[in-house]
Amino acid sequence: MNLFSKIYSALLLGIIGLLIIVDNLHYEAQIRQFDADMAANAVAVGRVLAPGVARAWVENGAEVAIRQLQDIDHADPEMNIRWVWFDEVRQRFGGKMLEVRSFDGSDPEQSLTFIALDEKRSKLRYTFIPVSIPGGRPGGLQITQSLMPLTRFTQKTLAETLIISLILALTGGGITYFLIYSKIRRPLEKLSRKAMEIGKGNLTADLEIRGDDELVHLAEIMNDMCTRLLIAQEKIHFENLARLKTLEQLRHTEKLSTVGQIAAGIAHEIGTPLNVVDGRAKMIISESLERSEIVNCAKIIKAQAERMTLIIRQLLDFSRKKKVTRKAHENMVTLVKQVFHLLTPLAGKQGVSLLLKAAPEAKVHCLVDSQQIQQVFMNVIMNAIQATPEKGSVQVDVANIQLKSMIHTDDQVKDFLRIDIRDEGEGIPAENLTEIFTPFFTTKSVGLGTGLGLSIARELLEEHGGWIEVRNRRIKGAEFSLFLKLEESGQ
Repeated sequence: MNLFSKIYSALLLGIIGLLIIVDNLHYEAQIRQFDADMAANAVAVGRVLAPGVARAWVENGAEVAIRQLQDIDHADPEMNIRWVWFDEVRQRFGGKMLEVRSFDGSDPEQSLTFIALDEKRSKLRYTFIPVSIPGGRPGGLQITQSLMPLTRFTQKTLAETLIISLILALTGGGITYFLIYSKIRRPLEKLSRKAMEIGKGNLTADLEIRGDDELVHLAEIMNDMCTRLLIAQEKIHFENLARLKTLEQLRHTEKLSTVGQIAAGIAHEIGTPLNVVDGRAKMIISESLERSEIVNCAKIIKAQAERMTLIIRQLLDFSRKKKVTRKAHENMVTLVKQVFHLLTPLAGKQGVSLLLKAAPEAKVHCLVDSQQIQQVFMNVIMNAIQATPEKGSVQVDVANIQLKSMIHTDDQVKDFLRIDIRDEGEGIPAENLTEIFTPFFTTKSVGLGTGLGLSIARELLEEHGGWIEVRNRRIKGAEFSLFLKLEESGQ
């Protein structure tokens, strides 16, 4: 049952209940008044007849007076008038009625009226009026009235009461229905529809409810809320654009910082092929070589040039900005190897070896943006290289795992790719474990890091539906675990 039905039902029941109470009180009052009028009428008739009966009794005797009463009795079929002796009345009714026992009929101004059963077990109203006659035996008029008029009046009054109550209930119910429907239900339906539209993103302030009551005020508040939300939405949109632009710039800054550190290691990597090229070029210029020797030197120069071109191209590809795309199913092992290739000179300069271990038959394809995930691997692996002492190693393990997502609330077990990156450094101090993903937090020396690497890595992973965890190893060093959702269609 909706709110409209509840309110209308409650009001209608209240109206009906109130009418029942009022009509019942009115009905009982009318019945009591009719009964009192019957009693008063009988007493009035008796008062009128009593003097004439007393006079006829004195002048013409008892028989004549009683006969006159019998003649009068036939005038009204619903009223019976006859002579009675009050001692006989007390004997007949006194056993059940105290008022009859105390009535002696000695006072002509006194009267007695009550309702009792006759010999046929029918209810009648008995009214006794004393008459002053010679002799010591008190007697008077007994006026017996049928209660049929009272019954008919009761039925008529009850029918009228029910009809009036029904008319009032229908009228009151109809008026109540109209008022509630027009003033409450329709405005509430409009408010509900508008609330649903707001939930769907429609923030147009077009809610219109006429009147001057609280619902109209609520509609004005909702329109004002829509306007404010629309303004706030636009503001948030521009703020998000600025935030995304800033984040992208920070990511690129971190990438350039990484490129600078890699360049130091690559300088030595490029120096060797440059020396080879220089030496072979001098040989061609200064020495008299056979054609076959010249061709051989040219091949060596070409191979070394291609080697340097590959290194520089990889470095440039990593450093330049590219449009974000996640439409490709990338092989994560391949991306790790590419990062290894870029970081090998830096790792070799620090005397650190890079190891990659992928579980047999592991599913390693994920729907990702290769540049972003490559930056994640670069940031974490470079940190591991910098934390590892000379002659140590950084190991990357790739395997599949089934678990519940740490960033979603669907509580379902799914397939993920787990990439563990382990170093052999001193580990991370316990007080820093909760801070290392905070932007600009770093324990490195000036010039060795911006403090953005791990925070950007976490953000990029979360944008891909993954996450990153960190812990200290039992033996030595730290372990970073990267989780990415697997895509079956890319296998």
